[in-house]
Amino acid sequence: MEIFIYIIGGLLAGLATGLVGLSAATIIAPLFATVIGMDPYVAIGIALASDVFASAGSTFIYIKNKNISIKAALSMVIIIVVFTFFGSYISAEIKPTILGGALNFLVIFLGLRFIIYPIKNRDKDLSYKPRAIIIISAIFFSVLIGLTNGMLGAGGGLSILALLTMLLGFNLRKAVGTSVFIMTFVALIGAVTHFVIRPPEILPVVIASVAAFIGANIASIYANRIDEKLLNRVIGIFLLSFGITLILIYYL
Repeated sequence: MEIFIYIIGGLLAGLATGLVGLSAATIIAPLFATVIGMDPYVAIGIALASDVFASAGSTFIYIKNKNISIKAALSMVIIIVVFTFFGSYISAEIKPTILGGALNFLVIFLGLRFIIYPIKNRDKDLSYKPRAIIIISAIFFSVLIGLTNGMLGAGGGLSILALLTMLLGFNLRKAVGTSVFIMTFVALIGAVTHFVIRPPEILPVVIASVAAFIGANIASIYANRIDEKLLNRVIGIFLLSFGITLILIYYL
C-alpha cells in the first residue's frame, strides 16, 4: 500500500511540476503525512528530494524549447536558497500536528489561487513599475519564497512563477521554465538540510523521486502546447479537491 502511495504521489507531483512549475512537495508532503502518517518534516524532506529530479527533468525540456531565462534565475536563486536553508531549520521546531495541518490547508489555498487568480501572461503590467521598485520587490519576495519553501517544502514553485509573471513580466512558458530551473537548486538545499536534521528511509525517496522525474518529463512536453486557461482550471480544481480530501482524512 505504501509503495503504491509513493508511486502515485511522485507521478502526480512530477506532472504538476512539469505543467506549471508547481513544487513537487505540494503533492507529496501532505499526501505522505496524511495518508501514510509519515512525520511531516520527513515527508517534506522526501518531497524536496523528489522535487530535485522533477525540476531537473522539466528544466531540460524547457531549455530545449528555449523557454528559460538563466540570467534571471541566477539572480534569484542565491537569495531563495539561503533562506530555504534557514526555513528548513525553523520547520524542524514546529509540532508535527501543526505542520501536517498547514500542508493540507496550503494545498487548498494554492488550488483556489489557480481558479480565482490564474497565472497568465502580464507583460503590459511591467511598464507601470519603476525599476527600483521591481528590484526591491523581487528581493523581498525571494526571501519569503525561500523561508516558505524551507518550512513547508511547498509553494516555492508557484510563488516564483507568480513573481516572474506579475513582477518581472515573463510570459507563462518562460516563467515556468525559469521557475523549475530555480527550484532544482532550491529543492536540493532544502532536501539536504532536512535529511541532515531528520534522515528518512531510502525506499520512499527513491520511488517518489523516480516517479516524479517520469511525470515531470511527460508533463513538460505537453506544457508547451496546452491552452493556458484550461491548464489553470485543471490544476486549480485538482489541488482544491486534493486538499479538501486530505483535510477530511486528517481530521475525521
